[in-house]
Amino acid sequence: MTTSAHPATGSAPVPIRPDLAEGVPTWRYLGFLLGPGVGTFAFNAVTVILPTLRERFGADDISLELVIAGYGIPFAVLLILGGRLGDRFGRHRLYALGMGLFLVSAIACALAPSIDTLIVARVIQGVGAALCTPQVLATIQATSRGPARTRAIAAFGASGGIGAAVGQVAGGALAALSFGPVEGWRAVFVVVAFVAGAAIALAPLAPSSRAHEVVAIDLIGTVALALGILAASVALTFGPVWNWSWPVAVALVVAAGALWSMWKHQDAVERSGRVPLLPPSVLRLRPLQLGLIAAGLFFAGYSALLYVFPRAVEAGGLTSFEAGMALLPFAVVFAGVSLAVARIQSRLGDSTLVLGVALQIVALVAMAAILVAAWGSGIGLWLQPALLVLGAGQALIFSPLTQLVVREVPVEAAGLSGGMFSTAQQIALSFGVIVIGGVVSFSGVAGREELLAGLALDLVLAVAVLVLAVVLRARGARAAV
Repeated sequence: MTTSAHPATGSAPVPIRPDLAEGVPTWRYLGFLLGPGVGTFAFNAVTVILPTLRERFGADDISLELVIAGYGIPFAVLLILGGRLGDRFGRHRLYALGMGLFLVSAIACALAPSIDTLIVARVIQGVGAALCTPQVLATIQATSRGPARTRAIAAFGASGGIGAAVGQVAGGALAALSFGPVEGWRAVFVVVAFVAGAAIALAPLAPSSRAHEVVAIDLIGTVALALGILAASVALTFGPVWNWSWPVAVALVVAAGALWSMWKHQDAVERSGRVPLLPPSVLRLRPLQLGLIAAGLFFAGYSALLYVFPRAVEAGGLTSFEAGMALLPFAVVFAGVSLAVARIQSRLGDSTLVLGVALQIVALVAMAAILVAAWGSGIGLWLQPALLVLGAGQALIFSPLTQLVVREVPVEAAGLSGGMFSTAQQIALSFGVIVIGGVVSFSGVAGREELLAGLALDLVLAVAVLVLAVVLRARGARAAV
């Protein structure tokens, strides 16, 4: 029997059974792996049906923004707390609780008689997502290792990618349909409810895990972190709607002050020998810092491109359904390569990340060239070769980046790794949309030029990720000597 421990957690070593850790097949995590898929599906599909909601409820821009932000803000704010609660009370228990809220809120969304009811249900859905999402990576980290862990993390990435792409397709398709008296947009939430139910039913297949000793919940640190992320999320989400007026500046100042106070408090807690919410000794690890920065840049570029793609190609003559279908082969390749990442990494090691970013850059440049040469109603078909390369490249990025974050956090605080990675992901996804939305609004571009702007932003961020990937590979090589 092997153990692992870290002074930052203040808990005793956690036993890891080698026979279990080495031999956990990926299918046993299926119930947990449905979590990120249904989460990204819910986010992307709802984004697509916003025009339908405007027409159905006569909703204004603020209300539609709240439909998205009502889910995204509590999700981002509570992720790290959700991870630490899983460390303390058991990850299966928190996953079931969070997915249960997700299921109930999906039913409430499907039955919502007004836009206000829908917004409230989406807030509950965001809380549920925050409680269950960190448990996925935490459970994988705590109950597997070696190639088994790599395969499970790759499946985690595939789930999120498939959910995002299918959400784009299904949202557009369902919004245009009706099922007797049931409006098509409501069917989106019916699908979410069914998948959430399957996730709850299959979750017990995964091995159970929790911190070996009781993990204290730092209330002051929790409140300060939540306030900081909440203020930053509000500023980023509503900045464009409020025309970046003084309330946005106030929110950013509050965010900076709360996060600085949280850091000082966490440092004092750790120096006193108690258990902080975010151990500074862990956050000071350079590979973890570089990994989180790289993940943030990657997801910001990803969200920016995904935001402008359907808008731009629809301006080029595609329907909403055709725009979504254009991304389906990308999702299939992403999923297939994600499931093969374990074998690729066994040969290439940390060079896998470098290869993935290089393929992404090649694909983005190719897409830009195709847009210049072949813009029109057939653009969805012309872009397919470049999108397939992009799907392969991003699959080779997602899993290694996730592992960079996960492997730097001690196993007994596995919930921290899931919370940190998911928080960085959610904030970056919002930030990418805000940046490209600001660029598009300021410049007034549309159609081909809008997509070129998204490609340019993603390309700049990809180059930065490539630099970080090279640095991380060099550090890994030096550490192995």
